Amino acid sequence: MSAFLRPIRKPSGHRTRDRIALAIGAVLLPLLALAEPAVTIKQVDLKATPASDAKSVATLPAQSSVDLVQRQGAWVQLKSGKNTGWAKLFDIRLGAAGTAAPGAKAGSGSSLGETLNLASGNRGASVTTGVRGLDADMLSKAVPNPQEYAALVGYASTKEQSTTFAKAGKLAPRTVEFFK
Repeated sequence: MSAFLRPIRKPSGHRTRDRIALAIGAVLLPLLALAEPAVTIKQVDLKATPASDAKSVATLPAQSSVDLVQRQGAWVQLKSGKNTGWAKLFDIRLGAAGTAAPGAKAGSGSSLGETLNLASGNRGASVTTGVRGLDADMLSKAVPNPQEYAALVGYASTKEQSTTFAKAGKLAPRTVEFFK
C-alpha cells in the first residue's frame, strides 16, 4: 500500500480526546440549535424545576432577553446569562426584544415557537395553549394533599356572600336555557 493511501494514525491519547470532544459536541449542538430568543413580559422568578412551589433560582425583570431552551407542558426552561430555570409560558413573548413588527404575519413555521404552537408576537384577543392532561400513570400515583384541599374549601362562599358581591357589582340574575 502506498504511503499516499495509508490512513494516518494518531497516538491513542489523541483518539480518546477526539472522541470526547465529538461526544460533547454531539450533546451540546442540539441544545444550541433549539434555543430560541424570547422576552419576559413581566418580572419572572426562574424556578429550579417546572413547579409553582419549586425553589426560585433567579429573578428576571420585565423585558429581559432570554433563550427558550425547552418546553414541558405550560412551563418553559429559560436561559439568561449564567442563570437557567423554569417559568410559565404566559410570562414570555417569543422573539428578541423589539423584533416583532406590528401586524407581522405569523405562521411561516420557521421558528421553534411556531413549530410547538407557542404564542408569540401580538397576542390579539385571546391566546390558547394546549397542556397535556393527566395520564393513567399519573392518576395511579396520585396522593391526596390535605393542605391544598383545606385551601380550596377556604375559597368557598355562602349564598349571602355571593348575593352581597353581586349587588355590589350591580349584577342581575338571568335565566339561561340548558343546551339540548
